Amino acid sequence: MAKKEIKLSATRISSFLECKYKYWCNYIEHMPKVPSPAFRLGTAVHEALELAGNIWMKKEKFTTADKKKVLDKYEEVSIREGIEDKLIHAEGKRLVKKRIDNFDLGKIIGLEVEFGFRGKEDVTTTDDVPLMGAIDKAIEIDEETILIVDYKTSKTAPTADQMKVDNQLSIYDLVASYRWPKYKRIILSLDLLKHDMLYTYRTPEERVDFEHYLKELYDQMLSFTKKDAKAQLNMFCPWCDYKEYCPTYGKACKQSEYKFQAAIKLPEAELVQEWKDVKNIKKILEERDRELSMILIEKIKREDTNPVWGDQEVYIRQNSRTVYDLDIVSKVVPHDRLVGMINLNKRAVEDYANENPAARDLIFGAARVNFTTPFLATKKIRKGKETK
Repeated sequence: MAKKEIKLSATRISSFLECKYKYWCNYIEHMPKVPSPAFRLGTAVHEALELAGNIWMKKEKFTTADKKKVLDKYEEVSIREGIEDKLIHAEGKRLVKKRIDNFDLGKIIGLEVEFGFRGKEDVTTTDDVPLMGAIDKAIEIDEETILIVDYKTSKTAPTADQMKVDNQLSIYDLVASYRWPKYKRIILSLDLLKHDMLYTYRTPEERVDFEHYLKELYDQMLSFTKKDAKAQLNMFCPWCDYKEYCPTYGKACKQSEYKFQAAIKLPEAELVQEWKDVKNIKKILEERDRELSMILIEKIKREDTNPVWGDQEVYIRQNSRTVYDLDIVSKVVPHDRLVGMINLNKRAVEDYANENPAARDLIFGAARVNFTTPFLATKKIRKGKETK
């Protein structure tokens, strides 16, 4: 049997640790998956900032034309990646503009430094574990110090403790120590484009420990077989690219009767496990509900018909809220009555308008109706009604 060709990346490690079934689907069976909006946004932002870095390496400054070129690049990749949500598109453009307006950190010595990819430099650890990845940016701070930058478009920031054990940063630290050995100090940074830059580092002892950790992971991946591909329910299941294939996830979504043990009698370990299981199932069901709701709403919009289930139909419902113009109302309502409408209570305003026909048209003419986000509801089909 031919030896498996495996190269460790942060994504591969995360998948293997998170769920063995997910790992099997992705890296062994190579099942198709749909890139998420966050992935598409990250791609567009990364490619635009890569162009910005290449321009900076030549000039160490940006002209107005350079900035426009970078933003145009973002527009191009955003459209290519199919970012349909205009709010997401606008957010990405804002992030790119924010970074190119604050780009000067030092002398750039590397951009999108890929390793392990076909045609790129191979990198292996001292234990002969092949690595794969791409360092977004490497900057020389001084003759002895290098800064490794990883762009992130996520909304949340990791803690200092999380950064100290982050596998991706640890891989970059290891690769940087091989690729740029002349630098005695390696600083690692997450450039949180929606927040600030965060910094961490690895000691020589931590680097050696991480190499040993990679060796154990690598050996387990080499010996991995289908019987090891067991699904592990966790809070990330709703966002998994392979949840539709996963029987364990499907069972959790379809299960309607949950039998819970008497919590007060559970041993401590079982109590904690029960709490974790319930949290995971709750998150799965919440995300499944959101996913099914989005599909049903889109289906109703596209087909202009309400799905029928038994003697009920599912329809799109929106609550409305009427807001009156305070300036207009205050001019036509006596002060003693206005006090009772201080929050412009809809019922109070309408009562006054009905009692005073002369002010009615002006008040109602200045009213605005706002709608909530659409949501699904069900109603019983009236007898004799024909469905579309």
